Amino acid sequence: MTFANARRAAAGAVLILVALAAGAPCFLPRAAAQSADATSLTITPPFFTLNASPGDAWASSIRVVNTNAAPLPVVATVMGFAPSDQEGHGTFKNLSEIAGDPDALANWITLGSSTAVVPPGSAADVPFSINIPKDASPGGHYAGILIGTQSPEGSPASGSHIGISSFISALIFVTVSGDIKESGNIQEFSTDKGFYQRPDVNFNLVFANTGNVHVRPVGEIQIYNAFGKEEGTVPVNQEETFGYVLPSSSRKFSEEWQGPGNLWDIGRFTAIVTLAYGVDGTKSVSQTLTFWVLPLGMLAEDGVIALLVIGGFVILLRRYVKKMLEREMGRYGSSGPSAPHEPPRPQVPRSDPKGTVDLRKK
Repeated sequence: MTFANARRAAAGAVLILVALAAGAPCFLPRAAAQSADATSLTITPPFFTLNASPGDAWASSIRVVNTNAAPLPVVATVMGFAPSDQEGHGTFKNLSEIAGDPDALANWITLGSSTAVVPPGSAADVPFSINIPKDASPGGHYAGILIGTQSPEGSPASGSHIGISSFISALIFVTVSGDIKESGNIQEFSTDKGFYQRPDVNFNLVFANTGNVHVRPVGEIQIYNAFGKEEGTVPVNQEETFGYVLPSSSRKFSEEWQGPGNLWDIGRFTAIVTLAYGVDGTKSVSQTLTFWVLPLGMLAEDGVIALLVIGGFVILLRRYVKKMLEREMGRYGSSGPSAPHEPPRPQVPRSDPKGTVDLRKK
Protein backbone atom coordinates (compact mmCIF):
# COMPACT_ATOMS: atom_id res chain seq x y z
CA MET A 1 0.00 0.00 0.00
CA THR A 2 1.36 3.47 -0.84
CA PHE A 3 1.12 6.71 1.07
CA ALA A 4 -1.87 8.88 0.26
CA ASN A 5 -0.77 12.03 -1.51
CA ALA A 6 2.91 11.08 -1.12
CA ARG A 7 5.20 13.50 -2.87
CA ARG A 8 8.84 14.39 -3.10
CA ALA A 9 9.97 17.95 -2.68
CA ALA A 10 13.04 19.78 -3.76
CA ALA A 11 14.07 17.15 -6.28
CA GLY A 12 17.18 17.84 -8.31
CA ALA A 13 20.89 17.58 -7.88
CA VAL A 14 21.12 19.76 -4.78
CA LEU A 15 23.26 19.09 -1.75
CA ILE A 16 22.07 19.97 1.70
CA LEU A 17 24.27 20.50 4.70
CA VAL A 18 22.07 19.90 7.68
CA ALA A 19 21.26 23.03 9.61
CA LEU A 20 17.87 22.69 11.21
CA ALA A 21 15.83 25.62 12.40
CA ALA A 22 14.35 25.48 15.87
CA GLY A 23 11.08 23.81 15.09
CA ALA A 24 11.83 23.92 11.37
CA PRO A 25 14.60 22.68 9.10
CA CYS A 26 16.70 25.43 7.64
CA PHE A 27 19.04 24.14 4.94
CA LEU A 28 22.20 25.57 3.52
CA PRO A 29 22.39 24.39 -0.11
CA ARG A 30 25.76 23.58 -1.62
CA ALA A 31 26.96 21.75 -4.70
CA ALA A 32 28.74 19.03 -2.74
CA ALA A 33 30.00 18.00 0.66
CA GLN A 34 33.79 17.78 0.80
CA SER A 35 36.29 16.19 3.13
CA ALA A 36 39.76 17.51 3.82
CA ASP A 37 41.17 15.73 0.73
CA ALA A 38 38.60 17.42 -1.55
CA THR A 39 36.49 14.28 -2.07
CA SER A 40 32.95 15.43 -2.92
CA LEU A 41 29.58 13.82 -2.35
CA THR A 42 26.15 14.81 -3.71
CA ILE A 43 22.65 13.43 -3.09
CA THR A 44 19.20 13.93 -4.54
CA PRO A 45 16.52 14.57 -3.37
CA PRO A 46 17.54 16.18 -0.10
CA PHE A 47 14.02 16.43 1.32
CA PHE A 48 10.92 14.19 1.41
CA THR A 49 7.53 15.36 2.67
CA LEU A 50 4.75 12.74 2.84
CA ASN A 51 1.13 12.42 3.89
CA ALA A 52 0.23 8.99 5.21
CA SER A 53 -2.36 7.00 7.10
CA PRO A 54 -1.76 4.49 9.92
CA GLY A 55 -0.76 1.12 8.48
CA ASP A 56 0.58 2.55 5.20
CA ALA A 57 3.89 1.50 3.66
CA TRP A 58 6.09 3.26 1.15
CA ALA A 59 9.48 2.76 -0.49
CA SER A 60 11.89 5.06 -2.26
CA SER A 61 15.61 5.71 -2.66
CA ILE A 62 18.25 8.41 -2.40
CA ARG A 63 20.64 8.84 -5.31
CA VAL A 64 24.30 9.36 -4.44
CA VAL A 65 26.45 11.02 -7.11
CA ASN A 66 30.25 10.61 -7.22
CA THR A 67 31.99 13.38 -9.17
CA ASN A 68 35.45 12.21 -8.14
CA ALA A 69 38.02 10.37 -10.24
CA ALA A 70 38.05 7.33 -7.91
CA PRO A 71 35.36 4.95 -6.60
CA LEU A 72 33.64 6.29 -3.50
CA PRO A 73 32.52 3.94 -0.71
CA VAL A 74 29.61 5.40 1.29
CA VAL A 75 27.54 4.41 4.30
CA ALA A 76 23.93 5.33 5.11
CA THR A 77 22.54 5.71 8.62
CA VAL A 78 18.98 6.35 9.80
CA MET A 79 18.79 9.04 12.49
CA GLY A 80 16.11 10.62 14.62
CA PHE A 81 15.63 14.34 14.23
CA ALA A 82 14.57 17.14 16.59
CA PRO A 83 14.94 20.92 16.81
CA SER A 84 17.60 22.30 19.13
CA ASP A 85 17.07 26.08 19.38
CA GLN A 86 15.38 29.09 17.83
CA GLU A 87 18.33 30.16 15.70
CA GLY A 88 18.03 27.72 12.80
CA HIS A 89 19.78 24.66 14.19
CA GLY A 90 18.66 21.10 14.88
CA THR A 91 20.08 17.81 16.08
CA PHE A 92 20.17 14.20 14.94
CA LYS A 93 19.69 11.34 17.40
CA ASN A 94 21.07 7.83 17.17
CA LEU A 95 18.59 4.97 17.09
CA SER A 96 19.81 3.89 20.49
CA GLU A 97 18.55 7.19 21.93
CA ILE A 98 15.02 6.70 20.57
CA ALA A 99 14.77 2.92 20.74
CA GLY A 100 11.79 2.98 23.12
CA ASP A 101 9.80 5.68 21.29
CA PRO A 102 6.97 4.10 19.25
CA ASP A 103 6.24 7.42 17.52
CA ALA A 104 9.80 8.07 16.32
CA LEU A 105 9.82 8.06 12.53
CA ALA A 106 13.38 6.73 12.47
CA ASN A 107 12.12 3.50 14.03
CA TRP A 108 9.74 3.05 11.09
CA ILE A 109 12.48 3.33 8.43
CA THR A 110 14.42 0.37 7.04
CA LEU A 111 17.43 0.69 4.73
CA GLY A 112 17.69 -1.72 1.81
CA SER A 113 21.48 -1.51 2.14
CA SER A 114 23.56 0.61 4.45
CA THR A 115 26.70 0.61 2.30
CA ALA A 116 27.49 1.16 -1.35
CA VAL A 117 30.45 1.86 -3.62
CA VAL A 118 29.74 4.56 -6.17
CA PRO A 119 31.82 4.34 -9.38
CA PRO A 120 33.72 7.47 -10.46
CA GLY A 121 31.58 9.89 -12.45
CA SER A 122 28.51 7.80 -11.75
CA ALA A 123 25.68 7.37 -9.24
CA ALA A 124 24.18 4.72 -6.98
CA ASP A 125 20.84 4.45 -5.20
CA VAL A 126 20.37 3.89 -1.48
CA PRO A 127 16.92 2.27 -1.09
CA PHE A 128 14.76 2.63 2.02
CA SER A 129 11.21 1.87 3.08
CA ILE A 130 8.79 3.26 5.68
CA ASN A 131 6.13 1.24 7.49
CA ILE A 132 3.63 3.29 9.47
CA PRO A 133 2.32 1.46 12.55
CA LYS A 134 -1.42 0.98 12.71
CA ASP A 135 -1.48 2.76 16.07
CA ALA A 136 0.75 5.67 14.97
CA SER A 137 -0.28 8.95 16.52
CA PRO A 138 -1.65 11.60 14.14
CA GLY A 139 0.49 14.60 13.30
CA GLY A 140 4.06 15.23 12.23
CA HIS A 141 6.95 12.75 12.51
CA TYR A 142 10.53 13.56 11.52
CA ALA A 143 13.77 11.73 10.72
CA GLY A 144 16.81 11.86 8.48
CA ILE A 145 19.07 9.54 6.52
CA LEU A 146 22.74 10.52 6.73
CA ILE A 147 24.99 9.44 3.90
CA GLY A 148 28.73 9.86 4.13
CA THR A 149 32.19 8.43 3.83
CA GLN A 150 32.26 7.35 7.46
CA SER A 151 29.50 6.27 9.78
CA PRO A 152 28.41 8.72 12.52
CA GLU A 153 29.71 6.25 15.14
CA GLY A 154 33.22 6.68 13.73
CA SER A 155 33.86 3.51 11.73
CA PRO A 156 34.86 4.22 8.11
CA ALA A 157 32.85 2.85 5.23
CA SER A 158 34.02 -0.49 3.95
CA GLY A 159 37.14 -0.08 1.85
CA SER A 160 37.25 3.68 2.40
CA HIS A 161 40.64 5.32 2.26
CA ILE A 162 39.24 8.65 3.47
CA GLY A 163 40.22 9.46 7.01
CA ILE A 164 37.88 12.42 7.61
CA SER A 165 34.09 12.17 7.53
CA SER A 166 31.85 13.91 5.03
CA PHE A 167 28.11 13.68 5.65
CA ILE A 168 25.05 15.01 3.96
CA SER A 169 21.45 14.26 4.82
CA ALA A 170 18.05 13.69 3.34
CA LEU A 171 15.31 14.79 5.71
CA ILE A 172 11.96 13.02 5.84
CA PHE A 173 8.76 14.70 7.08
CA VAL A 174 5.72 12.44 7.47
CA THR A 175 2.26 13.68 8.45
CA VAL A 176 0.02 10.88 9.73
CA SER A 177 -3.67 11.50 9.19
CA GLY A 178 -6.13 11.71 12.05
CA ASP A 179 -6.77 14.42 14.61
CA ILE A 180 -4.52 17.08 13.05
CA LYS A 181 -4.15 20.26 15.10
CA GLU A 182 -2.72 23.36 13.47
CA SER A 183 -2.24 26.09 16.04
CA GLY A 184 0.39 28.65 16.93
CA ASN A 185 1.02 32.05 18.39
CA ILE A 186 3.51 34.88 18.37
CA GLN A 187 5.65 34.50 21.46
CA GLU A 188 7.64 37.66 20.86
CA PHE A 189 7.46 40.70 18.61
CA SER A 190 9.98 43.36 19.53
CA THR A 191 12.62 45.78 18.30
CA ASP A 192 16.24 45.84 19.41
CA LYS A 193 15.70 49.36 20.79
CA GLY A 194 12.76 51.52 21.76
CA PHE A 195 14.24 54.75 20.46
CA TYR A 196 15.99 55.42 17.14
CA GLN A 197 17.66 58.53 15.77
CA ARG A 198 17.17 57.17 12.26
CA PRO A 199 14.45 54.82 10.98
CA ASP A 200 16.75 51.77 10.79
CA VAL A 201 14.88 49.20 12.85
CA ASN A 202 15.60 45.52 13.59
CA PHE A 203 12.51 43.44 14.34
CA ASN A 204 12.64 40.17 16.29
CA LEU A 205 9.76 37.75 15.88
CA VAL A 206 9.29 34.35 17.55
CA PHE A 207 6.52 32.04 16.35
CA ALA A 208 5.56 29.08 18.56
CA ASN A 209 3.94 25.96 17.09
CA THR A 210 1.44 24.63 19.63
CA GLY A 211 -0.12 22.06 17.28
CA ASN A 212 0.93 18.51 16.35
CA VAL A 213 2.11 19.08 12.76
CA HIS A 214 4.77 21.29 11.19
CA VAL A 215 3.63 24.64 9.78
CA ARG A 216 5.22 27.42 7.77
CA PRO A 217 4.16 30.90 8.97
CA VAL A 218 4.32 33.52 6.24
CA GLY A 219 3.39 37.19 6.43
CA GLU A 220 4.58 40.77 6.65
CA ILE A 221 5.24 43.68 8.99
CA GLN A 222 3.49 46.96 8.19
CA ILE A 223 4.98 50.19 9.58
CA TYR A 224 2.98 53.40 10.14
CA ASN A 225 4.27 56.82 11.22
CA ALA A 226 2.82 59.11 13.89
CA PHE A 227 0.20 60.44 11.43
CA GLY A 228 -1.06 56.98 10.45
CA LYS A 229 0.66 56.98 7.06
CA GLU A 230 2.15 53.66 5.95
CA GLU A 231 5.92 54.02 5.70
CA GLY A 232 6.89 50.52 4.58
CA THR A 233 6.27 46.77 4.52
CA VAL A 234 8.72 44.02 5.53
CA PRO A 235 8.15 40.40 4.33
CA VAL A 236 8.46 37.61 6.91
CA ASN A 237 9.56 34.06 5.95
CA GLN A 238 8.50 34.55 2.34
CA GLU A 239 11.88 33.64 0.86
CA GLU A 240 12.65 30.71 3.18
CA THR A 241 11.78 27.53 1.30
CA PHE A 242 12.29 25.43 4.44
CA GLY A 243 10.96 27.92 6.96
CA TYR A 244 8.94 25.34 8.87
CA VAL A 245 8.23 25.28 12.59
CA LEU A 246 7.93 21.81 14.10
CA PRO A 247 5.38 20.89 16.81
CA SER A 248 6.12 21.94 20.39
CA SER A 249 8.91 24.25 19.28
CA SER A 250 9.45 27.81 18.14
CA ARG A 251 11.45 29.65 15.55
CA LYS A 252 12.93 33.14 15.53
CA PHE A 253 12.76 35.43 12.51
CA SER A 254 14.84 38.60 12.32
CA GLU A 255 13.86 41.30 9.84
CA GLU A 256 15.21 44.77 9.12
CA TRP A 257 13.43 47.93 8.00
CA GLN A 258 15.05 51.11 6.70
CA GLY A 259 12.70 54.06 6.40
CA PRO A 260 13.07 57.10 4.13
CA GLY A 261 14.63 59.18 6.91
CA ASN A 262 12.68 62.37 6.24
CA LEU A 263 12.95 65.10 8.86
CA TRP A 264 9.17 65.21 9.28
CA ASP A 265 8.89 61.44 9.83
CA ILE A 266 9.45 61.67 13.54
CA GLY A 267 7.58 60.61 16.63
CA ARG A 268 5.83 57.41 17.61
CA PHE A 269 5.75 54.67 14.97
CA THR A 270 3.51 51.58 14.94
CA ALA A 271 4.42 48.16 13.53
CA ILE A 272 1.83 45.44 12.91
CA VAL A 273 2.90 41.88 12.05
CA THR A 274 0.43 39.42 10.53
CA LEU A 275 1.32 35.76 9.86
CA ALA A 276 -0.74 33.13 8.04
CA TYR A 277 -0.14 29.41 8.49
CA GLY A 278 -1.81 26.04 8.15
CA VAL A 279 -3.35 24.40 5.09
CA ASP A 280 -3.82 27.10 2.42
CA GLY A 281 -2.93 29.74 5.04
CA THR A 282 -6.40 29.67 6.56
CA LYS A 283 -5.20 30.56 10.06
CA SER A 284 -3.50 33.76 11.12
CA VAL A 285 -2.06 35.60 14.09
CA SER A 286 -1.21 39.27 14.54
CA GLN A 287 0.58 41.51 17.02
CA THR A 288 1.37 45.23 17.35
CA LEU A 289 4.25 47.20 18.85
CA THR A 290 5.38 50.85 18.94
CA PHE A 291 8.76 52.55 18.80
CA TRP A 292 10.06 56.10 18.55
CA VAL A 293 12.04 57.84 15.83
CA LEU A 294 13.58 61.13 16.98
CA PRO A 295 16.34 62.35 14.63
CA LEU A 296 18.12 64.45 17.24
CA GLY A 297 21.24 64.75 15.12
CA MET A 298 19.31 66.11 12.16
CA LEU A 299 17.29 68.43 14.39
CA ALA A 300 20.47 69.74 16.03
CA GLU A 301 22.12 70.39 12.69
CA ASP A 302 19.05 72.17 11.35
CA GLY A 303 18.70 74.12 14.60
CA VAL A 304 22.26 75.43 14.38
CA ILE A 305 21.70 76.44 10.77
CA ALA A 306 18.46 78.21 11.72
CA LEU A 307 20.16 80.12 14.55
CA LEU A 308 22.95 81.24 12.23
CA VAL A 309 20.44 82.46 9.65
CA ILE A 310 18.38 84.35 12.25
CA GLY A 311 21.50 85.84 13.84
CA GLY A 312 22.81 87.00 10.47
CA PHE A 313 19.44 88.57 9.63
CA VAL A 314 19.35 90.48 12.93
CA ILE A 315 22.88 91.85 12.40
CA LEU A 316 22.08 92.99 8.85
CA LEU A 317 18.82 94.59 10.01
CA ARG A 318 20.57 96.57 12.75
CA ARG A 319 23.21 97.79 10.32
CA TYR A 320 20.54 98.82 7.84
CA VAL A 321 18.57 100.80 10.47
CA LYS A 322 21.71 102.57 11.70
CA LYS A 323 22.70 103.49 8.16
CA MET A 324 19.25 104.91 7.38
CA LEU A 325 19.28 107.03 10.56
CA GLU A 326 22.68 108.49 9.72
CA ARG A 327 21.47 109.25 6.21
CA GLU A 328 18.37 111.13 7.41
CA MET A 329 20.34 113.14 9.97
CA GLY A 330 22.77 114.19 7.23
CA ARG A 331 19.94 115.39 4.95
CA TYR A 332 18.48 117.80 7.55
CA GLY A 333 21.83 119.18 8.76
CA SER A 334 21.39 118.11 12.32
CA SER A 335 24.71 117.80 14.05
CA GLY A 336 23.38 116.74 17.35
CA PRO A 337 20.46 116.89 19.65
CA SER A 338 18.91 120.41 20.27
CA ALA A 339 18.36 121.99 23.72
CA PRO A 340 14.98 121.36 25.19
CA HIS A 341 12.40 124.15 24.45
CA GLU A 342 10.67 125.73 27.51
CA PRO A 343 7.07 126.88 27.00
CA PRO A 344 6.23 130.60 27.93
CA ARG A 345 5.05 131.21 31.46
CA PRO A 346 1.44 132.49 31.75
CA GLN A 347 0.91 136.08 33.16
CA VAL A 348 -1.17 136.26 36.30
CA PRO A 349 -3.48 139.34 36.66
CA ARG A 350 -2.43 141.68 39.44
CA SER A 351 -4.88 143.17 41.96
CA ASP A 352 -4.71 146.77 43.44
CA PRO A 353 -4.59 147.51 47.15
CA LYS A 354 -8.34 147.75 47.24
CA GLY A 355 -8.75 144.20 46.16
CA THR A 356 -10.09 144.93 42.70
CA VAL A 357 -8.63 143.30 39.65
CA ASP A 358 -8.18 145.15 36.38
CA LEU A 359 -8.55 142.56 33.64
CA ARG A 360 -7.67 145.21 31.01
CA LYS A 361 -4.10 145.47 32.15
CA LYS A 362 -1.61 143.16 30.69
